[in-house]
Amino acid sequence: MLKPEGTIYIFMGMRYISYVYNYLDSQLKYHFNSWIVWYYTQGIGKTIGFSPRHDDILMFTKSKKFTFNLDAVRIPQKYYRSVNNMRGANPGNVWEFSHMHYCSRNRLSHPTQKPEGLYERIILASTNPGDTVLDPFVGSGTALRVCQQTGRNCIGIDINPEYVKMCEERLAKPFTGFDSIDDRMTRVPNDLNDPELRAEYIRNHVKWFLSNHEDAIPEFIKEVKAKYGEKLKKDGQMDLLDELIKGVKKPR
Repeated sequence: MLKPEGTIYIFMGMRYISYVYNYLDSQLKYHFNSWIVWYYTQGIGKTIGFSPRHDDILMFTKSKKFTFNLDAVRIPQKYYRSVNNMRGANPGNVWEFSHMHYCSRNRLSHPTQKPEGLYERIILASTNPGDTVLDPFVGSGTALRVCQQTGRNCIGIDINPEYVKMCEERLAKPFTGFDSIDDRMTRVPNDLNDPELRAEYIRNHVKWFLSNHEDAIPEFIKEVKAKYGEKLKKDGQMDLLDELIKGVKKPR
């Protein structure tokens, strides 16, 4: 089903993922791109042996020509340097997103529900608006929800009719921002000392990194105040914070 220029991501338990890798590589002759590690701080507890704290995700492409939108998934730089891309850095292949805790506001009755921020990165990186995503094991509907909010089409398949109904109900709910985020997305680079560069960065941060995470904007504002509050006052730039506060969107 994968188009010639398409990308496939496979979530698989660590006991079997090496077999899947070998099949895609040697049997299907797909092109290996990345072995992604999703790290989370809470998970299954073990008393004999070490408790697992990550999932593996394989990224393969059908050919050497494929979509990869790096700008759509960059993370803020830790420091501002003229040699760095102000737009941000590659997020790397170790991703930290919180597990879907049972107390989460978006938690559904599904045993392996994935956080939306995880799928957001995958879908933004490997598709463009209007493209079609296929999730043949749609489960709680995370892929459908992310596609719905990012302008992609999505086909979801599941053998369990209860999960299909769950997906329909989830898609009908108002959107207030995805339920998870890479914590690095709210950080503000150190050493933004030039007033013009600082203003340019603050004005663009939400558009670059938080467009689907309105509920994270207050944390970003807090970071800006902590690092640059005095300099903003000195340079007469406090209106930048007012612009951010007014820019917080209402549920849609």
